[in-house]
Amino acid sequence: MDDAEVAKPTKKRAFRCAVEVIQNLSKHGRRGSFSFAIHGDGSMQFSSVNAVDDLQRDDLNVALEEANRLPLKELREQRLKKLAHGSRTDKGGAGLGLLDLRACSEDRVYTEFIPCSNELQWFVLTVEVPLTT
Repeated sequence: MDDAEVAKPTKKRAFRCAVEVIQNLSKHGRRGSFSFAIHGDGSMQFSSVNAVDDLQRDDLNVALEEANRLPLKELREQRLKKLAHGSRTDKGGAGLGLLDLRACSEDRVYTEFIPCSNELQWFVLTVEVPLTT
């Protein structure tokens, strides 16, 4: 990615997404990995995979439903409400990660649960950031 080709605000959005995906691993991951790629179609992709148990999967599904419930244009207002009136999660965050990922990726957040043992599933989180407007 050539600096001249990508606008500074776009680079900031991509960086924000990368940080959120890495925070997902550091705060919620037992075991996991992170990768990123720059595609020829003008997008950057960040992915993480971490093992979650059934309870974590259920919590993630609730959080995903909540994050996807609102139209993209209303995310900023919801984020501000959560900051002002929301409680902290058991990991110390405000539960804004998925909202932030939707906003900074322009709604290109993809998730999947893949069974890997009797008690665990791999939680695959992929975020695609368009580098061109």
